Amino acid sequence: MSTSITPDTQSLIQELMAAMQSGSLSSGTGSANGAGQSSGPQNTQEEAKLAEVFQELMVLLKQGNKEGSTSPGSDTPSPAISPAGAPSASAIPATGSTSPAAAAPASSDASSPAAATSGTSSVNAGDGPNTTTITNTSNHDEKIGQFLNGGSTTQPTAEIDLKPGQTGTLKYQNGQGGYDAEADSSGNFQSTASRLEFYADAKGVNNDDVSYIDGRNASIKVSDGNGKTAGDSKSIASDAPSNAVTKDAGGRATVTGWYDGSTQDMKDGGAYMESKLGTGNAYLHPDDDRNATSSNPMTMAQDASQHYTADFGDA
Repeated sequence: MSTSITPDTQSLIQELMAAMQSGSLSSGTGSANGAGQSSGPQNTQEEAKLAEVFQELMVLLKQGNKEGSTSPGSDTPSPAISPAGAPSASAIPATGSTSPAAAAPASSDASSPAAATSGTSSVNAGDGPNTTTITNTSNHDEKIGQFLNGGSTTQPTAEIDLKPGQTGTLKYQNGQGGYDAEADSSGNFQSTASRLEFYADAKGVNNDDVSYIDGRNASIKVSDGNGKTAGDSKSIASDAPSNAVTKDAGGRATVTGWYDGSTQDMKDGGAYMESKLGTGNAYLHPDDDRNATSSNPMTMAQDASQHYTADFGDA
């Protein structure tokens, strides 16, 4: 039951009760303010009946205020009927309160892909015992995305936003593989980006490498902390052949990768990167892992480390 009573009505009921208790209310009509006095013999039986009715009314009103201080579909609290000096029941939050404080969801710091990609800057993303801690060594902001094998190549499963000099961490599970790449200046991930590739088997044994096969929009250098490294930290795009360099809307350069060597731009870009970087630290051609040990980019294969540090710098 839910009952709404105005303060004036509440006051009237209390004064009527006082009048009955003092004997000033007539059996016929009476005034709530005590102005109307009895004009004849009092009918005590009727007064007793009237008192009983008011007592029942008081019980119902109190019961209604205990069950809920608001009417269905209404945000207006019902004033409680309480003995003088007692705290009002309306001061106690009722179950199902519609106040802003009760309706507001609790804040959460839980990390998830959805949260990481909602527009809020984050420096830690992903989940799992394997970590790649990345430092932005370029002169511009970087958005680094993590892409898992078999998934989207444009929408990362996790991403971090790094200011120049800032460090963040991407995590992945045992049994997962994929790559980390930098977005262009518009925040879009292109297929021509540099890649930090990773794979962890069920026991956490990793295979990490750096690939510029598809293109080079960033220099990448990675270390396992135990003496193994891959990639480089050189900035070479400014001297690349003009036909082998493209720039995005923000002026950031990408050197064309060899890919399958089907165009002259690919051939020129691949040849230029090989002349500047050699062939032992990163993939420049799809079959580089067939090279002899000294020029094979798979120097970090079957690595027991699960924690890597990497630098993403200018191309």
